[in-house]
Amino acid sequence: MTTTTPAAPTPAAAIKFAEQGYNPRLLINLKQQGFEHATQAQTHALPVALAGQDLLMSADTGSGKTLAYVIPALNQILNTKAVGFSTRCLILVPTRELAHQVLSLTNKLIKGTKLQAALILGGEDYHYQQALLRKNPDLVVATPGRFMEHQRKNQTDTENLELLIIDEADRMLELGFCEDVEAIAEACNAANRQTLFYSATLHSPKVQEMAQQLLNSPVDIRLNDASQVQDNIKQMVVVCDQIEHKQRVLAWLLAHEPAKKRLIFCNSRKLSEELATFLQGHSIDAVALHGELPQDMRNDITRQYRQHSFNTLVATEVAARGLDIDGVELVINFDMARNLDDYLHRTGRTGRAGSQGKAINLVNITERGLLLNVEKAQGAALERIVIKGHEAKEHRDAVSAAKSSPKTTAKKSAAVSKKEAAKQRQAQTNAASIWGDGTMPFGKKKS
Repeated sequence: MTTTTPAAPTPAAAIKFAEQGYNPRLLINLKQQGFEHATQAQTHALPVALAGQDLLMSADTGSGKTLAYVIPALNQILNTKAVGFSTRCLILVPTRELAHQVLSLTNKLIKGTKLQAALILGGEDYHYQQALLRKNPDLVVATPGRFMEHQRKNQTDTENLELLIIDEADRMLELGFCEDVEAIAEACNAANRQTLFYSATLHSPKVQEMAQQLLNSPVDIRLNDASQVQDNIKQMVVVCDQIEHKQRVLAWLLAHEPAKKRLIFCNSRKLSEELATFLQGHSIDAVALHGELPQDMRNDITRQYRQHSFNTLVATEVAARGLDIDGVELVINFDMARNLDDYLHRTGRTGRAGSQGKAINLVNITERGLLLNVEKAQGAALERIVIKGHEAKEHRDAVSAAKSSPKTTAKKSAAVSKKEAAKQRQAQTNAASIWGDGTMPFGKKKS
């Protein structure tokens, strides 16, 4: 694969969908779904994809990447005649939640046409999927693992596939799907297909290697800084002690931070359920979502959350990727994300499509290194919040200490006795033994 110079991430001329030469039925459906103007990600990607070129693209979560590949895929299928009877477009995504969302959007945009779209993913009826694939649907949305199962048994037909789309390639890598994706691609009309490759981050050598194997002279568009949160998302930190203190802070935040939808992240299934139960005990309508729930239950939870049946979702990392729900105004990391990529994806659940969002991190001393990684990537310390009556008693950090220290004008110190001076020095020594000298985050020294 050879790539052209990455397109400069400068604002492109705005695209109004109604003025484009898309298939008439597609234009009607776009209008009915309220899509009028393209986002910057769509403005950069659509001309490339519509011209039939391969595309390598990184862009922020919430920037409209899904529509950027569904429009050219459907426009091509509607405007051209199929070669043979193969599936014409295959969209591979890493998670079941994202697969459902892509299919939902696709079904809205093929309304009134004869096109057929199928969903192939784990956790759902295998034999029903066999029946769907026998009909060679025009477009298939799939997770790699289950699609590979069908492919190994010769139940898929991608010999004349026209368009292969890889979404959230970085997440594919994390979930161990890279080999499956590469094997699927080998059977997908490698000589004549167009490939669109999307990833929130492209810094991983393995992601770049996969792109190099799948793409043919792609246009390289990089609209984001892979280490940065979007400017429209306000990031804050509350320094906390252990879990009981975090729970009290969380309850206070949910009572005092107005938001139509709140999304709380933690790092384990057990904690997600415990937190949901805790919040329910505080009259907060909260529901837990994690990977060990049956798929139909996960689908039902996300549907109810999307439809405002409840407004507080407590989720593990399963919802950090691919959960595209409008109106999430507040994200709270009860546990800090384990790495920068996960932090960016969690935070990106709010501030979708340029709206304002807020992300609050509850951080204790064991998570200080994770916070430091985020702040280093951002190039500045995140804003600290001190909640009166809920201050951390065991831990504090240098940023919070500096923020809370009163600024005074220089003046001559009042004379003190030798005895008083000795007491002051001893008090400073005692404080330093607990909090540190301010040079370490949180300042707490190991005993």
